[in-house]
Amino acid sequence: MINRTWQQLALLIILLAADQLSKWWIEQQSPFFHYAVIDGYFNIIKTHNFGVAFAMFADWDSAWRTHTLLAVTISIALVVSLWWWRERNKKGLEPWLLILILTGAIGNIWDRMQLGYVVDFIDWYVRIDGTEYHWPAFNIADACISVSVVLLLITSFKKTSA
Repeated sequence: MINRTWQQLALLIILLAADQLSKWWIEQQSPFFHYAVIDGYFNIIKTHNFGVAFAMFADWDSAWRTHTLLAVTISIALVVSLWWWRERNKKGLEPWLLILILTGAIGNIWDRMQLGYVVDFIDWYVRIDGTEYHWPAFNIADACISVSVVLLLITSFKKTSA
């Protein structure tokens, strides 16, 4: 039987491969690539995020921005790696959620190191009375981070209330 550590690392590799392959595919498309998957809710688009979540810090000077964001993201990834290593054999969701955060961090670090920006392509939106309201575009790495952080918060609240 494969132990928990190897299962978690396998998940990291599979999701990281999916993230990087999807970003590679998007990068091969034209600069104005747009594909409506479910009209009124979901598109696949090609965007480049020079900042972080919600394009924060995208307007910083480019040389400082890239190096600063890389340093911060790598630091966070190292902290999460150590946290995961300590928790990896525990039962429950926590080690799996930490692997998701680590997957997302590595995927976006890789983009930033190779390209100087993060490739985003998932565009969720809703159309109300002819007006479209879009969530900022994201990618598989971002989804891994977002879902895991929300679930970690929920599980931590359950622990403190018990």
